[in-house]
Amino acid sequence: MPAGIARWKNKLFVTIPRWKKGVPASLNYININGNQIQALNPYPSWEDAFVSNKACCVASNKTVVSAFRVQVDKCDRLWVVDNGVADMSSGVKQIAPPALLIFDLNTDKLLHRYEFKDEELRDSSVLTSVEVELVGKNCDAFAYIPDMGSNALLVFSLSKDDAWRVECPFFHFDPLSNVYRVGGIEFFWNDGVSSAVLSPSKKSGHRDLYFHPTSSTKQFRISTKFLKDKYVPKEYIFSGAEVVGDRGPLSQATATDFDPLNNVIFYAQLNRNGISCWNIEKPLNEDNVPLILSDCTVLEFPNDLKVDQEGTLWILSNRQSRFLYDSMDNNEVNFRVLSAPTSKLIQGTACEKMSTMDRAFSLMKRPKSKC
Repeated sequence: MPAGIARWKNKLFVTIPRWKKGVPASLNYININGNQIQALNPYPSWEDAFVSNKACCVASNKTVVSAFRVQVDKCDRLWVVDNGVADMSSGVKQIAPPALLIFDLNTDKLLHRYEFKDEELRDSSVLTSVEVELVGKNCDAFAYIPDMGSNALLVFSLSKDDAWRVECPFFHFDPLSNVYRVGGIEFFWNDGVSSAVLSPSKKSGHRDLYFHPTSSTKQFRISTKFLKDKYVPKEYIFSGAEVVGDRGPLSQATATDFDPLNNVIFYAQLNRNGISCWNIEKPLNEDNVPLILSDCTVLEFPNDLKVDQEGTLWILSNRQSRFLYDSMDNNEVNFRVLSAPTSKLIQGTACEKMSTMDRAFSLMKRPKSKC
């Protein structure tokens, strides 16, 4: 079952977590200019990507055992968080330590591999995605990695080759938002923070990191100023995190991504089988987070989405509730990748760009609740 996507030039990366046996490669790609029926290509190669069902360890530092979502940065690098486990839906098998891998997409070479230390993780850790902040002019970076399973955020500094764990009550799930019904199947998830996106750079040189737990309808943010300091006092994290607003009933979202062209965050909404958007220059409330796409067949369980550098939104739907809790009909199309221009999707909605006067008025009204 594919779970994550990301585009770089003619490649569309597709991840397949090792929920069950029978996954030869977790990190793959297809050619965008190819036909609609094509095989997945293991990345960076068959030799590096293949992991057998009987494997006890990885044969190469380039091997990705089990990844959910990946990120492509503007320095032509692919960032991958590997949980290192197989058979997640039955008996979890730890094949390799959880790690962050960075590939040079121009050469397909592994630039760096960082294995997370025991003190950065918990027994329940599940690393779901990665958001990359470039700093300076030499492609230095910080990576922000949600730990959905243990309600935390891991921060990685490329220049220091070090990572640290950040905790905040806002990373936890909302017990009033843990009921889902997708594809006719009802299930309960207590999933914490699972996705995060960065705002544009500010004069201070920092950005806002917008984040949310999967099992929540609220949106939060915190300045990366607090996250980049490994030794920042915990009370700074608590006071620096803010409640931005509430998207409304049944708006639990898996993945999000930011469109810098329109200052819009897109959300993959599970219970509504669709995609919503929010212009970050406007107050976050139900009226300003419209559902712009919805289809109970084509978008059943939208699991990931990405905005590429050309302003195209890519969406992956995968019927995950059937895969995990029921069964799939193999005579039907169960996995889909869709794409559309972001500007077309938000046209005529509350997510369109604001005038200068409307923007100033919106900033005056924006609520600021503290963690």
